[in-house]
Amino acid sequence: MSQNNYLIDKRVILDCERMTLSCAGESITISESERSLLIAFHEGLFKKDDLINYVWGRKGVVVSDASYYKLINQLRGSFDKIGLKGHLL
Repeated sequence: MSQNNYLIDKRVILDCERMTLSCAGESITISESERSLLIAFHEGLFKKDDLINYVWGRKGVVVSDASYYKLINQLRGSFDKIGLKGHLL
C-alpha cells in the first residue's frame, strides 16, 4: 500500500493523493476536510477541539462547532455511499 494510502477498519482504503474512499469495489471522491479528519482519526485524535485544530486550525481557519458537526455528518454520508454504516463515526 502506498505511503499516501491508509487502510481503515481492514476494508476501507483512503487514497490521500486521489482524495478517494474505496470499499468492496465502490469508490467516491471526498473533500480535503474529510480526508484531514480521517487522517486525524488515524493519528489517534478523537477530542473535538483536537480535531478542529487538526482540520482547520493548522490553516489558520477559525470555525464554529457547527462546521465540525457538519463535517462529521458529511463524512458519515460518504461512508454510506460506499456501503458502510455512517453511524460508525
